Amino acid sequence: MRNAGGEVFSCAVCGARLSVPMHEVRPPADDEVWTPLDSPVDPCPPRMAPGSFARDPEPGRVAWGPPPRRWRASRAGHGPGVDLLLSPGDLVGTTKILSRWGGCCGPGGHEGPNLACAGCGTEVGLWTGDCYTWLEVVLNGRLVSRSPAV
Repeated sequence: MRNAGGEVFSCAVCGARLSVPMHEVRPPADDEVWTPLDSPVDPCPPRMAPGSFARDPEPGRVAWGPPPRRWRASRAGHGPGVDLLLSPGDLVGTTKILSRWGGCCGPGGHEGPNLACAGCGTEVGLWTGDCYTWLEVVLNGRLVSRSPAV
């Protein structure tokens, strides 16, 4: 049964809240959200609608863990959870890791996780939003916990 109030994500290390209340949806297909770069609209639309999240359908896109981080390497979620997609506007309680914020028009996500828990500094996610990427956040499923919104 779906929780009427939605769910929130928190840091699994310190318990700080990392998201607004959200509802789970199926992940959008590439052609549902992608806008060509020569389009007159924003070329980096949010992949997820505000207030929604999805389980990441592309395992292996991001490698979590201590350096050296091998991007496009395999990764594992925790238990029934996996890495989670959400819109950057639904984040709370995170800080940017500016040394990993490189890209030409926004964060490209090539330098490793670039979002940390504001409470304890744990690297909890990756924000992408460059001109050749979706605008999205991928939260590390091993470092966040899900709970009903109250």
